[in-house]
Amino acid sequence: MKGRPALLCLFVALVMMPGTLRAATLPPQLVPIQLEHLDADKELIGGPFPGALIVPHGQQADTDTNTGQPFHAACYVYIAEHVTGSGSVTGYARRFIVHAPDAEALPLAKRIGRLLLLLFGENRERLRFDHPLSAATVNVWLTRQVAPGRAADVGGEQTRSDIYLYSIYAERKPIEWAREVAHEYGHFALPGVSGYTAPEEWANGVLGERLFLKWLQDDLRAGRLRPEDVPFVTPDQLDEYITRQVTPPLRRIAHDGVDARQMGRHDAAGMDYYTGFVLYLDSVYSSKALLDALAYTMPSNGGVFTQAPDFLRGACQSLQDATEFTVTLPLRTKDQRTDALFIYLPRGEYTVTTAGPVRAWRFDYTQKGLLALKNGVLATHADWRKLTVVLSQSTDAPIRLTFHKRGAEVQ
Repeated sequence: MKGRPALLCLFVALVMMPGTLRAATLPPQLVPIQLEHLDADKELIGGPFPGALIVPHGQQADTDTNTGQPFHAACYVYIAEHVTGSGSVTGYARRFIVHAPDAEALPLAKRIGRLLLLLFGENRERLRFDHPLSAATVNVWLTRQVAPGRAADVGGEQTRSDIYLYSIYAERKPIEWAREVAHEYGHFALPGVSGYTAPEEWANGVLGERLFLKWLQDDLRAGRLRPEDVPFVTPDQLDEYITRQVTPPLRRIAHDGVDARQMGRHDAAGMDYYTGFVLYLDSVYSSKALLDALAYTMPSNGGVFTQAPDFLRGACQSLQDATEFTVTLPLRTKDQRTDALFIYLPRGEYTVTTAGPVRAWRFDYTQKGLLALKNGVLATHADWRKLTVVLSQSTDAPIRLTFHKRGAEVQ
């Protein structure tokens, strides 16, 4: 019975395919035999986030209903689904259409489509996000000019399931292309924290560019991605962006702990602080912990929209309910033998195990409510605690400490 849906799709594909499948009929779902018969240029993408980029032959006749502008070329972006144990793909699902004004812009459209395939894959793997059924395909419109009524320096915007990238022929640094695409897709694909007065109302755009590009750097450094897999930017350019835009807000949280007053600010500094906390949670506690925090986050006081303090409460509550969590030292250099950071330690009695050449670890036991135990620690109340770790040798391997909660909660 499990094979019947796939066989039915294959049968329908064969019956409805007299020779080639025209671009106007490109469906949301494709099976490999349909892909073979498409009247289009096709590029199959492998690696950890496989898919296909499809550029139909001939002039397209697409129109953006919001602006009325015509678009005469397009790149369809499909994710690979139902990958077998041998690596064979049994189906493809459409997630993006990158619309270009003319054939001259198709190389750019393909690079944007390739980047979006990476960002989608990172987000689905780490935060289990897929496009909703009501907007399974995101339309990306590449325009020659900025939309009427927008400032001349606006690079793009997102409206529902449409993303606009403006002034595509204007000079733009490679990192600006990557940042702009990640920013606008962040507005669509990341949970929205709102209520800001600057630089914009919603924080998921700024978070998108920082979090998505950080994930790409993580996978490049781990060898999961190759430099040629990432369009627009080299690893060095990506590193420079991370050093300027990701490391400072992350370091502030790691070195100082969380200031709830800063988290509650509604200006640009408040947004910067919130995104720093998300980056910290993802780097120190893992993307799994970030996913758990999002699951625990609810608007306060019966509100409709989530704000940054709501997310902070959700993150703390998710850690309080965890029976085990692991922290990773996020900003340590290879030759650094001693490092310190603040972590949120929920109430409880913990045993601690380490990974890496850890010679010793200790909390600041002058803080109220902490007691050192053999191979562990007792916290009589939850708080942000300073943790110092000393290594026995230099290493570039990850340094991790796992906290296992013992027995019943402390009374």
